[in-house]
Amino acid sequence: MFIDDIKYRYTYLNSMKNVVHEEPIDRAVVPDRTIIIRPELEPVIDKLLRERPTWRFKSTENFYNHKNFYNHSGVRTATNFEIYDGDEALGRLWAEQNWRDGSTRYNFDNFRLEKARQRSRVSFTTKPAEAVKRIVKAFHLKTPTERAVDAFNTVGTAVAKVVSDNNWPLRRAKSAIEKELFAYALKHWDEMKVHLTGDTTLDFPALVQADREAQEMSEAFRDNDGVTVRIEANSSYLVSRRSDGGYVAETYNDSTLSDHLRGALGLLKLVDDGTAIPGVGIRVAANLYFVMDKKGESNDA
Repeated sequence: MFIDDIKYRYTYLNSMKNVVHEEPIDRAVVPDRTIIIRPELEPVIDKLLRERPTWRFKSTENFYNHKNFYNHSGVRTATNFEIYDGDEALGRLWAEQNWRDGSTRYNFDNFRLEKARQRSRVSFTTKPAEAVKRIVKAFHLKTPTERAVDAFNTVGTAVAKVVSDNNWPLRRAKSAIEKELFAYALKHWDEMKVHLTGDTTLDFPALVQADREAQEMSEAFRDNDGVTVRIEANSSYLVSRRSDGGYVAETYNDSTLSDHLRGALGLLKLVDDGTAIPGVGIRVAANLYFVMDKKGESNDA
């Protein structure tokens, strides 16, 4: 979320409506404090906003005194910005001074640059115009395939959590049962019979069944026997599946979505985030789901 007025207080910088500093709303207000964009960054940000007027810049850093430009402690400069388009984070931009020659280095980074980069920890240049050119080229909204990759990664984490949440109680139950059985077997080996004492509310068969169903969902996700469904901002459905080491993503609307997906989503929308329905799928978030294939069929519309 770019702006969250419930948790944070915002200061607009250099009279730019698209450039703000964010700080927790419960942090004490510092009186007579002036916050500005680091002077070397202002023309870069101004040029980027002219080329991409929907972008937003947010600073969340702790400020330092810019003594090279100002001689009083009341001025703080923002030098590190997160760049957004709507609510989607595109990457980061920050500037630093080269202590050897005093030049300014413009640093910028996002997941695309990080993936393509083979050397150095960040992408950078000392030329403002070059920084603008490279940022405009690399910073843009994620493609359907990139959103599909994000969806798979998020669903994978949620599926692993479902397995863990159901497996841990089963392991504890098994440990208690094995301890009882072992002690009984040592004492009554010749007449051993299955007889457990202790927690009379323990429903061991139900725990075994819940763990089995969680494992089946994990196997469906691993073996590509299901799809991720992301509900987009325009209420369309981005349905994606792994294919030959990559991802295939298709977009559907209410009239073109398959009956199986429509029915599964109808059930999953009734449960809380992180909840799995056996044989159906898992609701990861209000706009993100994993839906298992019907036996012997695929979900492809």
